[in-house]
Amino acid sequence: MIDSKFRKQVQPAFDQVALLLQKTKATPNQVTIFAFITGIIAGIAVGFGFYFIGILLLWFSGLLDVLDGTLARLQKKSSKVGAYMDLIFDRLVEAAIILGFYFSAPEHILAYLIFYIGAMFNFTTFTVAAALFDNKGSKSMHYDIGIAERTETFIFFTLMMIFKAYIFPILMFFNAIMILTGCIRFYRILRYAEKI
Repeated sequence: MIDSKFRKQVQPAFDQVALLLQKTKATPNQVTIFAFITGIIAGIAVGFGFYFIGILLLWFSGLLDVLDGTLARLQKKSSKVGAYMDLIFDRLVEAAIILGFYFSAPEHILAYLIFYIGAMFNFTTFTVAAALFDNKGSKSMHYDIGIAERTETFIFFTLMMIFKAYIFPILMFFNAIMILTGCIRFYRILRYAEKI
């Protein structure tokens, strides 16, 4: 929800950073791949219990994840392949972070399993809607907003790393939000489908 509601306000700052990035001759797909690699390393850091490093790498990965699309628009190189890579790599980074938590705090395995179920449900409602319905927005596909989006996920991962003693309740609370997001999106898409 934060991404959808506040992106326009912060986009000018991302545009400025992307202009600097453009001087390095990096392509949007290279930035996407670097964001992915950084996110995977963040998961490894979490796995070894280096939570502070994990936080820094996770948010740097998130910044790059925003900049790849911004750079693509600046260079007029937006592509379906880039959007595809971005979506897949985002989910793999999130999976890597949760896997890292499993290795550093395995006692919360139930919360991790529910996260994977919720993520699968939530992402399926999102991607199937994107595949079935025409895109009428500025994104590369039909984009249905939700309560739990990428920024919310990063915030909760960060809280889990800061408040290590409360990993289980923090993640379970986020799991509930994520599953609720999927349910709302599922219902909203059904209603949308009835109107077209």
